[in-house]
Amino acid sequence: MNRKDDGGSHVDELMGLAIGVVGALCIWLAGITGGGVGGADWVVESAGELRWFDGLRNRVLDPDDKGDGWFGTQSATFNFIRGADMSAPGWPGDRVVLLVHGLDEPGGVWDEAAPALSDAGYKVARYDYPNDQAVTKSAAGLVEAMGVLNGIGVERVDIVAHSMGGLVSREALTNPEMGGSRGTIGGVQIGRLILVGTPNEGSAWARLRGVAEVRERVQRWVASDDMDLSILGNLGEDGDGQAGIDLLPGSDFLMALNGRAMPGSVAVTCIVGRIVDPGMTSGVAGADEAAAALGDGVVSVESGSLDGCVDVVLLTANHRSMIRTVEMEEGWRAMVGREVAPEPEGIGIILDRLGRNSDIE
Repeated sequence: MNRKDDGGSHVDELMGLAIGVVGALCIWLAGITGGGVGGADWVVESAGELRWFDGLRNRVLDPDDKGDGWFGTQSATFNFIRGADMSAPGWPGDRVVLLVHGLDEPGGVWDEAAPALSDAGYKVARYDYPNDQAVTKSAAGLVEAMGVLNGIGVERVDIVAHSMGGLVSREALTNPEMGGSRGTIGGVQIGRLILVGTPNEGSAWARLRGVAEVRERVQRWVASDDMDLSILGNLGEDGDGQAGIDLLPGSDFLMALNGRAMPGSVAVTCIVGRIVDPGMTSGVAGADEAAAALGDGVVSVESGSLDGCVDVVLLTANHRSMIRTVEMEEGWRAMVGREVAPEPEGIGIILDRLGRNSDIE
């Protein structure tokens, strides 16, 4: 599956652009209104920051209320982890899950997963980083963040990574300058890595990542306290755009990453989305292949399935809705008095895998 893109086919490039357009629209529609509490301040030119989930969740039901969410949507509240000053109740605990977001994501993607993990008894932390910088730089920041957790007594962590966050995690786990293949990051043993919509072979959508950058700015502006219009114009403050280059199929970064084996001690699960239900394309010539290429609208089914991973779960969902209810749907349900949408299927898969021992069953 590890292929070098020779750029020789204009048809492939046009197909990639088409997939990118659809993916960008899916991401825009899936996430335009959700910022996520604790995600309004982004990280600028730094290694990154750690936040812990404090067990609170907010639901904004009155459009006149001042809150960090859109009408009818829910958000998870995170606070900072500051090394030895860490004072979260019950920390560090022995069941720690670290959430790692993807490209142009202000944090709202975890608004349902974090409370579900907390309710299941896990201590939940979140690693935020300048997501437009080179993936290797973000991975180095993850190593530092793990060092902070190690400094407060955390010895073992399970990682749940969305989209590019999976590449960041894999880089930190396999780069010989960051720990090689010992199965540790920053001195912390990694038990399980759950990749959700991770573009292991890249994504053609990266060619149009500017669309997602605009979406991210709008989300951060909506979630900010003063709705300062300058937020909308602060493009480039969370990195130099290298991440978009790293995500291109056949990039030097991906070729190097995919040339390294995952540590055998780390159990890996790939949760892969597919917008089109397989039942709708069965028996239709070419339709199933096209639907698999479209994947979750951003990542194809093939790219989302890490080479060598034996635990691949295919869901009918888009890139975000695997683990986050579409925020506009949430708002609509609240306005018309409908019951809350069912929990995204991916969250149940995550809880199931975390409940298993380190060996894939």
